[in-house]
Amino acid sequence: MTCSGVIPLKAVTTPGAVPTLLRVRTGDVIDGRYELEDARGSGSGGVVWTAFDRKLKRRVALKRPHAAADDAVLTRFRREAETAAQVHHPNAISVFDTVDTDGCWLVMEYLPAESLDKTLAEKGALPPERVARIGVQIAGALAAVHARNIVHRDVKPGNILVTDDDLAKLTDFGISLWREVTLTDDGRISGTPAYTSPEVARGYPASQASDVFSLGATLFAAVEGTPPFGTGEPYEVLERVRRGEILPIRQAGPLAPLLAEMLRSHPARRPTADEVRARLKDVVADWEPPPPPVEHVARRPFRRRPPLKAAAVVLVVVAVGTTVFARQHAAPAAQHGLVGDERTADPCALIDKAGLRRFGPTRVLTTYGNFNRCDALIDVRAQEPVDVEVQLITRVSRAVQGRPLEVVEEARYSGECDRTVVVDDRHAVRVTAKLPNPPLDLCAVADVATGAVLEVLRSGPIPRRAIPFPEGSLAHVDACALLDDKSLATLAGVDGDSAVNVFGNWACKWFSTVGGRGINLRYDQHPAHEVLDGELVELGGHAGYLQLEPGSSTSCTVSVPHLSQHLAQRSYLDVMMLTVTGDRPGTEYCPEAKSLAAVAAGKLPS
Repeated sequence: MTCSGVIPLKAVTTPGAVPTLLRVRTGDVIDGRYELEDARGSGSGGVVWTAFDRKLKRRVALKRPHAAADDAVLTRFRREAETAAQVHHPNAISVFDTVDTDGCWLVMEYLPAESLDKTLAEKGALPPERVARIGVQIAGALAAVHARNIVHRDVKPGNILVTDDDLAKLTDFGISLWREVTLTDDGRISGTPAYTSPEVARGYPASQASDVFSLGATLFAAVEGTPPFGTGEPYEVLERVRRGEILPIRQAGPLAPLLAEMLRSHPARRPTADEVRARLKDVVADWEPPPPPVEHVARRPFRRRPPLKAAAVVLVVVAVGTTVFARQHAAPAAQHGLVGDERTADPCALIDKAGLRRFGPTRVLTTYGNFNRCDALIDVRAQEPVDVEVQLITRVSRAVQGRPLEVVEEARYSGECDRTVVVDDRHAVRVTAKLPNPPLDLCAVADVATGAVLEVLRSGPIPRRAIPFPEGSLAHVDACALLDDKSLATLAGVDGDSAVNVFGNWACKWFSTVGGRGINLRYDQHPAHEVLDGELVELGGHAGYLQLEPGSSTSCTVSVPHLSQHLAQRSYLDVMMLTVTGDRPGTEYCPEAKSLAAVAAGKLPS
């Protein structure tokens, strides 16, 4: 079954195995029309890519199931297309079409925005005024959904997209139904526990009132910084939901009375979505949602490959020992433009040492951190120097918004000031000035460093590295290839399709589709004379160092020094670092971190 429910799914299978969708990469052309660009994110419903529609000359979003797709998943995909096609509202993401010829794809409206859950994770609780602006739009979309006798059933921060100027849109109609059904066929509750209404948690049918409750829970989380029933294991949260144990409303200001009504235990006592929209309209006063951004798509020639044809696809796996080397084109970088080949672009060429000397004596370190990074250390007569980090990154790895050569000023933290320079539609440069208790304005330092980055970019492509990486260096190893689907299954909801290249395939991130867990595998360059921090652990024949951040850490990191026989004696060594993070104490993730680190270390060149 595919999106249409008629044509058999194109898949590569083995006897007794779950059908697996064919792998796709940047540059593939789907259905002879949609040219894949970036894998933008992964959620419970599948993986979303940006793509260029060659026929209508516009950017769209393409969504497909995860690598392992059964009939239930594909049925959900078909339902999402059918349901979303019934909804026409400026604050609901539109589904344009389905594609069956190259697998099961939904063709959707593209909005250059970030999901609300990512915004909250990065910035924390939002001001009530901004939450009201987001809420009035989503309430309007829900009112339109309910007018069609549709129940969304999974309103939550992860299913709301928000632009920098607060345009908000509701997405993911995968478990929406015209008929009121709450329990899945095997009796499990659909939806997300932290945003589920009490009646749904008790097994009653989902309704328009339960959607209103979920929207109230979403707005609560946005303004208070945590869902109304707190966090924890799903069964613990559901128990609190069933008992109606809502946390106090402390920071909602003018939204507090409305939130209290939306979160009432009895469904009949909650306002309708349209009533919520009207109440929030009073809060936002004369503010109007901005129009969708008009994107002027400048096409650039991706590395082309012919459209996928299932009958002609042959999967060949060539094993040479256990080493995973990145080929010349392993990183999905374009071979032109300001960045060019990611692995040869020199981040140190973006630093103006003379310009930074106005703040104090300055030296540049080329072997500090990962290979996509260069650091300038400024002596400001403090115990430590100011560290100015300049990092080349892919925009998808940090959901960077903005136009080329635009500077994004990020939130200022104590002891740190960050700037991000948008390079093009794929890349950005992150500039960070850091020093605890600094004796000067760190943002003044960051602004000077950012100005130097802009000057280089305006003059043409980033210069190439003068010295190639030595043989045996981890710079030649594809970090995204060190963990396969089998090893990633250690974390529920994680698979290879969720991999995000940070830059040059020298760092890779994977995200779970069923919770807050994630994996970050990256390389580091460490002084050879210094012992790595952490507890020494054995990883299947490799030595590793396990480390927990002090305080209330929710992550566990394992570092593995890379000692290759091909590397000459150097003042620094390469280190593979793997972090598992989530919303629980970091100690709970250490067994998984050690297991994954052992798999990855076993694939490093000897």
